[in-house]
Amino acid sequence: MEAPGRIWFGYIAAVGIAVIGLITLDPLAFVLALAVLGATVLGEWYRGRQAALAAAAQDAGLPDLVPRWARGWAYSRGFPRPAEVPGGVRVEVGEPGRRVEWVATDDADTLAGLIDTVRATPEAWLSVVTDSPAGVRPWFVEGGLEAGDGEETLMSIELADHADRPFPEGYRAEVERDGGVIAVTVRPEDAAEVAAASGRIAVIGVDAVADRIQTDPDHRRRGLGGAVMSLLASSAREAGAVHGLLVASEMGEPLYAGLGWHVEARLVTARSATPRTSAESRHG
Repeated sequence: MEAPGRIWFGYIAAVGIAVIGLITLDPLAFVLALAVLGATVLGEWYRGRQAALAAAAQDAGLPDLVPRWARGWAYSRGFPRPAEVPGGVRVEVGEPGRRVEWVATDDADTLAGLIDTVRATPEAWLSVVTDSPAGVRPWFVEGGLEAGDGEETLMSIELADHADRPFPEGYRAEVERDGGVIAVTVRPEDAAEVAAASGRIAVIGVDAVADRIQTDPDHRRRGLGGAVMSLLASSAREAGAVHGLLVASEMGEPLYAGLGWHVEARLVTARSATPRTSAESRHG
């Protein structure tokens, strides 16, 4: 039954119970009628609030999408909540070679200041979400940062539109929840100790940020990545999320596009002049 049908059923049920109370003069019937009416009104308010939040999320631009993605990414990784700064957010990553990271848009009024801050901060990264990666990289070079070679992609989707992909025969999925973080691990049925594919999604309000989507090389090209994403998306919807966000690697972008995800912008990264390490990427 659709939400409007459930709402009207609640009102009708409350009136019906109240009428029964009038006929039988049973005070418990009036109490029950008030309880049903209250639950219906609260449910209608909650659904209206979720719809308003979802509409705002759908209409958001990059200055809004960037901190929303960063909050979900940090939550998924167990980092402290990002702090808002002019032009973006600051994330305390705490990894060797990547102690702190700024994530920002390419707004010219704030980008130069962020570059100066990153250059003066040991083991610092700067990730810029932009429609013009080629226009941002010269800023990195002129600012004395070490620019990364590749680029990643910020993508989004309305979770109700996410494609459904089943798991192939011979595999089983395990779902674990830790607060708002939902993790999926896929194992071959004949090798329970092997993780063939995995991923997680962090739910914050109406947003769900997918993270660490990966498939073991020995189990690729079998549809496991799409099946993991489908299960994560449906699990996030059950948890109240309506809007999905992720940052995809160049290899992962075609997978997500085939599931209905849309490109919002590109992401390019630079770091302060410190020795390179094998720190993790942040893509989905």
